Amino acid sequence: MFRSPKALAASLAVAACSAIVPSTAARLASFDPLTADPAAIELVVVLPPGLAVSPGSARLELSAVRGSEHRNGSFQLADRAVAPGIEAPAGAIPRGFAIAEADIARMRALQAEIAGWKATGAAKGALGLGIGGCAIGDGPAPDAVGSVLIRVRKDGPYLPLIESGKLADLLGAKVLAAIKPCQAAE
Repeated sequence: MFRSPKALAASLAVAACSAIVPSTAARLASFDPLTADPAAIELVVVLPPGLAVSPGSARLELSAVRGSEHRNGSFQLADRAVAPGIEAPAGAIPRGFAIAEADIARMRALQAEIAGWKATGAAKGALGLGIGGCAIGDGPAPDAVGSVLIRVRKDGPYLPLIESGKLADLLGAKVLAAIKPCQAAE
């Protein structure tokens, strides 16, 4: 998904990530990214001390497969105020995101295209979250953890998708060690 070692990637495709919280996976079993309202999808990423999101790097990826056919789209995530009640460990920084207003119509168009597939055969969809990260100071500790919460319905609950996942396990030790320092404006 991301070719740069500074990129953080957390998969929202339930089968793709062993760090997914099982109770959330069960609740999301009926969630269909191909019919979900893009304006309702919100994410909160809880970053450990020493890690920041590179400006403009947060993206939601939608992909679908039907037999040998593939469709995918990448949609900019815009900063969103973190909802009240979202707690973060000491020193951690919660960041809220939602699909950028300019990309909502584009995502709906991709969903409509894929809906045509569903009329003529089975199609499977998946969502992925990609975030470019950068180091603050000495960067995140080797044992740093992060979390991702997702809300798929307006005014629905935030569900813990990844809860206190070790970054070294989620990203790999090499990617974690290769995170570059943030630019002064970040």
